Amino acid sequence: MSPLLLLLASIALSHSAPPPPPQPVAFRVGPLRFDRPESWRWAPPSGSFRAAQLEKKAPDGTLLTLAFSRFPSGQGGSVQANLDRWMGQFTAPPTSRPETKKGTEGSMTFVRLEGTLRGGTPGGPPKDLPHALLLGAILEADGEQIIMKLAGSLSAVTTAEKDFLQLAETAIGVTP
Repeated sequence: MSPLLLLLASIALSHSAPPPPPQPVAFRVGPLRFDRPESWRWAPPSGSFRAAQLEKKAPDGTLLTLAFSRFPSGQGGSVQANLDRWMGQFTAPPTSRPETKKGTEGSMTFVRLEGTLRGGTPGGPPKDLPHALLLGAILEADGEQIIMKLAGSLSAVTTAEKDFLQLAETAIGVTP
């Protein structure tokens, strides 16, 4: 091996990247506290409307992104407007009954939408995605809305549904 290659190799080894920072377990979005499930990792928010973001690999290798957005009173649109917006992201409006729960810290409207997600929508797939699932929760606490959204293939998102619901229910204080 040439002396130059040895020098470059020793420099690369001496300047290896530091270990990644520890992953926060608990985090806040507005007035609500969330406890990150162990299988999810913290990720820097990828959009200006995102207050927090978690990611995990589904068993099929798909990267799932759970986005949290925060809106002060009156700025996030009504609960119905958010539900309508999510339904509009599908090629044919899916039928779903929103479920509402109340807890000690606030309330939640949860919706589970299945169908073909339109391609090109903000935060959506680049092209139409058949057999898709969108999990959405609108959490209301202390006059604010915290929006949770997870969308992707039905098979991948289904594997994360329990974590999604547990995160939302725990944050608003729903006891099992």
